[in-house]
Parts: sequence; C-alpha cells; structure tokens
Amino acid sequence: MLGLRFSVLAICLTLSLQWIDPVDSKVCETHDKKIGKCRRPKDCPALRPIVKKQKEGIPLTDEEQKFEKAVLICEKRKSFCCEDPFNAEGVDLLKQNDEICGTFSDPKVSNGMNVRMGARPWMALLEDNLTLPFRARFKCGGTLITSKFVLTAAHCINKTTLVSVRLGEHDLSKDEDCLSFDDEPVCLDKPLDVPVDKIFVHVGFQRLRAVNDIALIRLKYPVQFTDWIRPICLPITKDLQFESQTNIPMEVVGWGITDEEKLSDVPKKAFINRVNLAECNILNPMSPNLCASGLDKDSCRGDSGGPLNYPTLYNGKQRWVQAGIVSYGDQKCGENPYAVYTDVAEYMGWITETIAQHE
Repeated sequence: MLGLRFSVLAICLTLSLQWIDPVDSKVCETHDKKIGKCRRPKDCPALRPIVKKQKEGIPLTDEEQKFEKAVLICEKRKSFCCEDPFNAEGVDLLKQNDEICGTFSDPKVSNGMNVRMGARPWMALLEDNLTLPFRARFKCGGTLITSKFVLTAAHCINKTTLVSVRLGEHDLSKDEDCLSFDDEPVCLDKPLDVPVDKIFVHVGFQRLRAVNDIALIRLKYPVQFTDWIRPICLPITKDLQFESQTNIPMEVVGWGITDEEKLSDVPKKAFINRVNLAECNILNPMSPNLCASGLDKDSCRGDSGGPLNYPTLYNGKQRWVQAGIVSYGDQKCGENPYAVYTDVAEYMGWITETIAQHE
C-alpha cells in the first residue's frame, strides 16, 4: 500500500455519524419502503410493463401510479427506483454473526501505518500457486463474511491455482505473532489455512473493463470464530446501504506494495474518502463501482480483493462495515489521486443469493 503518509488521525466511534449527502448513491427507497437501486427501465423487470402501458397510452392502476414517487427519487439519472430483493435465507446467514461481526480492538488510528495485531480479524489472504516462493503466493486479500464464505475481487481468482485461504494472519515473516502488554506476552493463534471448496465469480465479470469485479469463495469447512478470526459486517439494511454510499472517511487495508516497492509482511491501512465517479473518469452513473481519493494514500498491487471499511453503529453497537472491495487503480500506486473499488452495497442481492444457494 503506497503512500500511507499521514499525521495522527483518530476516529472516535462513540460520536454519532451525521448524514452526508450521498456520492453517486444508487441506493434508493421504493414507493413501498423497500431497498431499491436506481435502474434504467430496461434493467428493472417490474417497470417494463408499466413503461409499455405508458407508451401505448393505457391508464395505469392505482398501484402502478405509486411508481411515480420512485421515478422522482432517481430523476436526475433518468432512471427508476427498482426493488433490489435480498435472499431472505442469505440475510439470515449473515445475521447469525450480528453479535460478533465487525468488532475491533483498536478504536483509533494513530502514529503509524501498520494495522495492530489482531485488530482486523476478518482479513483473509488468498494462497495461490504453491510453486512460487512463500511470500509471492499471497497476492490478494479478502474478507471473511460467514464461517464458510470469503468475499474478494473476481480478478484475484485463478480457479486452477487458488488452493487455500489464510485467516488469522498478521506478520507473514514470522511463525508466531506476539505483543507485550504490561510485560505479559499476548500471541495470536497459528494462522489457519482453509482449503478452497468452490469459487463463485459474478457472471457479469469483465476483466478488461473491471466490471462486476466480485467473487465469493466457499471454504472446505466452516471455521470456528475466535478473538483473531471473525467476520466483518456487510450493509444489509437500508440505512447501512445509504450510509456506505456517502463520503464519510473509510479505511482500506491490505498486505500490498509499500513505499519500498515490495509486498508488505504486515497489513497496512490508510483513510480515504469516496468521491464522485465523474472525478475518476467513470462516466456511467449506473456503474457498480465506487471511487475513492486519499491524496497520497492509496491501495496498491497486493491489496486487491481486500476491504474498504468504515466505522459506524451496527444494531446500536460500534462496528466496521465493508463498503468496497479493492479493484483497480493506476499502475504507479499513489500517483493517480483516485482508485476504484467494487461497491458492496450494489451486490448485496447477489451475495445473499449466492451464499443461500450454496451454503
């Protein structure tokens, strides 16, 4: 992760987050108070018959006329608020972890770049190609979202060489990670390498255009949660979906390339802000990506697949929620002021459907 140079930055999670106007938010509320996405009529099955009736001059029913409210919400984008149904079973699988997801051990970032040992227990590393030297096998990251599924970027996936997912890791150069607290050593458990069972790449993934850059990995067996291995929270509610698409400060984490132009052995972090897609030269407002800027702070090669998180209240408790997945940026990290991330809120329907169908 290149250019993590920044002065002391503290985040007080006890303060209430104030609403900030959405940046390119495609999340909306339908006329019947459901979570929706701003979609073109042709991309919204529920609206196609209504549009057809309007074109043919056929009067709409009272229920169909309620869609006028949905149109107004997305008026600037010339699109409609189309219901984005979540798979209820998939949502239940995520909610099973409500009491532990996104919990953290250090409530602020100060004086440094490294993530504190054990502070981001949802972080995962994808182990690829066992013929490579040890450090070179771990080129991408991911996040644990349930006991059996890891979320990552589709461009990280090589189905023929991806062998396992490492959880509970901190320093790849050490056999054991330990810190001293009041002269008493505290050590992480040995990292857990879980074999890959099956890979689910989004059917619409286009590598060259970096479109739908999202994938799920099902682990060979469910992992037991510990202090050092636990899932992150996802934006499963309407409020979290709206909030994740604002320009509140967000944290990107990974073991990627550093200022020394080599892969880091320990995870590093930087705080960045979401910006308008147009600033990233992403001209399609319906793009399922988000753009973020952090001046000279940036994600880099090796961070791919890792999370863009933000601190918030989740069920009334202080947690970290994942807003994005590291997707792509400038070849020379940190020189382009913007980087692009897969917008997790845009894919909650796909995520919940996939984990429900393949649990």
